[in-house]
Amino acid sequence: MMAALSRLPRFGQQLLWAISGLLLALTPHVADLHIWIVLLVLVAVVVRMTIEVRQWRLPPKLVRIAIAVAAMLGVLVSYRTLNGLEAGTALLALMGAMKLFETQNRRDLTVLVFVAYMLVFAGFLYNQSLLRLPWMLVTAWVLTATLMRLHQTAPMSMREALGLTGKMVLQALPLAVLLFLFFPRLPGQFWSVPPRGAATTGIDDEMSPGDISELSQSSAIAFRVRFEGEMPPPNERYWRGPVLHQFDGRTWRRLQQFLPRQPLIPSGPTYRYDISIEPNNQSWVFGLDAVTAWSDRRVSQRFDSELVTSHRISTLRTFSLESRTQYRSDGPLATTARTVETRLSQHNPRSKALAQEIYARTGNTRGFIDAVLRKFRDEQYYYTLEPPRLETDSVDDFLFNTRQGFCEHFASAFTTLARAAGIPARVVAGYQGGEFNPMGGYLIVRQSDAHAWSEVWIDGEGWVRVDPTAAVAPERVQRGMAAALGENEPVPDRLLNEFDALVKLRLAWDAANTFWNDQIVEFGEQQQRSLLDDLGFENADWEALGTALVISLIGFFAVLTSWLAWQYRSRQRDPVAQAYDQLCRRLAGRQLPRAAYEGPNDYLARVTAARPDLRDGLAEIRALYLSLRYGPTPLDSQLSRLKFLVSQLKV
Repeated sequence: MMAALSRLPRFGQQLLWAISGLLLALTPHVADLHIWIVLLVLVAVVVRMTIEVRQWRLPPKLVRIAIAVAAMLGVLVSYRTLNGLEAGTALLALMGAMKLFETQNRRDLTVLVFVAYMLVFAGFLYNQSLLRLPWMLVTAWVLTATLMRLHQTAPMSMREALGLTGKMVLQALPLAVLLFLFFPRLPGQFWSVPPRGAATTGIDDEMSPGDISELSQSSAIAFRVRFEGEMPPPNERYWRGPVLHQFDGRTWRRLQQFLPRQPLIPSGPTYRYDISIEPNNQSWVFGLDAVTAWSDRRVSQRFDSELVTSHRISTLRTFSLESRTQYRSDGPLATTARTVETRLSQHNPRSKALAQEIYARTGNTRGFIDAVLRKFRDEQYYYTLEPPRLETDSVDDFLFNTRQGFCEHFASAFTTLARAAGIPARVVAGYQGGEFNPMGGYLIVRQSDAHAWSEVWIDGEGWVRVDPTAAVAPERVQRGMAAALGENEPVPDRLLNEFDALVKLRLAWDAANTFWNDQIVEFGEQQQRSLLDDLGFENADWEALGTALVISLIGFFAVLTSWLAWQYRSRQRDPVAQAYDQLCRRLAGRQLPRAAYEGPNDYLARVTAARPDLRDGLAEIRALYLSLRYGPTPLDSQLSRLKFLVSQLKV
């Protein structure tokens, strides 16, 4: 088969390269397409190349129509629609496959190439990571070279086409950079078409035993944080997410209704930072507890200090926030809030009895908290990523039977005990800690940093954070999850972290990827204004942006024009030819022009016959010219003599 492919005629070679470009463009979509679509495209490619090699006839028109209709119905059944990113990409892929069965000329191949271009564009709607960029550039390069070969009248090898298109791309690169920097941008991202039904990753809006421990086994990045100044110490790096109020005995859930808001009175240092959250298809913004200010108008704060955005985070999003890690709540707790935050189901009777016994012994909220934390710390409770499965009365089973759990087990148990003692309490899910990347100067928070803790209401202080996990495994808060777990626990990347070189390599790659996200993917209206400020356009508006664009384009085309003028400048001819041209011009002025087909011998012979008086001068000029042009190494004296004779010839 390979030998047959190498012997294909010109159209067959062009078809092969068009198919190669189509497959390159389709490759990044394989994981997002249904398997039958990928298989159908591959079958179409094999069948079409077999037809070309064997020189068979293409399928009849009715057969092609039937296959195309069946493929479209297959997309409709698989995706429940023909609209949207996933269904649209599937239709593009099948369109390219069906087009193969009617490719007979250059126009058909051109359509196939443009279908592949559209697949390249669609690829960036799915993912804008730095890792995908080289593949997309190579694919676009191959497609452009294929397009050039299709429309060249003279045969051109693929190597020549790749070289020429590569030069064209490099020449157009400065213009692309200028348009990227100064072309006016609308608010929001251009690449922001989320896939329909995108999967939720990370912290969810409900929590059951085992949820966070399962999530913590992933080393995927949840978000990155870049502080303007000093970072808070590790024990204050609590990243607040959804607040869970409702408990059915096993699962904690968010509250859909709104309770009276308790205003916060912050104190201590102020931390300003930008947090870049990876796509998670959720609406909350993980801020350093507690957030006191934000710049995005689409962000709001609920009554329980949970920060949410009006649009789900389906693409990389960056938020500028301000937080104070020390605060208290103002005023008494509203009656409706106290009712909700002390409500329990009929489950976990043993835990309720234990809570009432502890509160009766201690007599106040602070004493109760200390007693419960002391119980977790002094008795045989274990922090583990692989806790046993709990029964329906999950808190009873954990407290009195298994005694093994992850942060959600301890937070759920503590909050249940507090509520059973009549103390308002709730669970907060989020992240704790983070890894500092010295190469980029920012904090990396991974899914393995997922955490849950409790908040209790203390009269006169307000909502107070209580992390029962810290009582059992204080290393979890100070040094991270890996330091708090045994060597046999399935901690993500434990082996990798033992090799300093691999850790540095991972951090270097993350720094490069973060630079790409911050400076390219997230480059928008605000970044353009900052750039204009740096260039001297104070309080830049649309007019200033247009001025900068026009100035930059004028500068680019001035440089381009100068370069083209230099490239195509008239080359200085050699002095022998210049002397001969001068002679021809002088004779042409005396009605003796040189014909285009005449060489020096014939031309000067004809002039001598017409002007016998010039015989001696022309004879010497002819001898010198022929000697200088075709003889051995010329002498400077001969050239000087030739120039003298031409200038002195009395025409």
